[in-house]
Amino acid sequence: MAKESYNWSEIARNPKYLELKRKKRVFLFGWWIASSVYYFSLPLLSGYFPALFKIKLIGVINFGYLFILSQFVVAIFVAMYYTKVANRDFDRLTDELVREIQ
Repeated sequence: MAKESYNWSEIARNPKYLELKRKKRVFLFGWWIASSVYYFSLPLLSGYFPALFKIKLIGVINFGYLFILSQFVVAIFVAMYYTKVANRDFDRLTDELVREIQ
């Protein structure tokens, strides 16, 4: 099995690679900021507004329980959405880049 040698500095200047890198950076940074704000809102809200987390919504289930559980739902949603975008956009751009450099 022969090893292939690539000119990595040339690949790093390739327009398709730059587009892929830009799209991934914009997507990941935006979702990282949004999910971090949502994640850190739990300790901030519970620390500064503890009465909010005592509000009963459904029987013994209060706002705090639902907010904590919603973080799992949001994490699953973000993972599924990333998978969809990666399969649709990032993988396509990667395939085009690989075909171009081979």
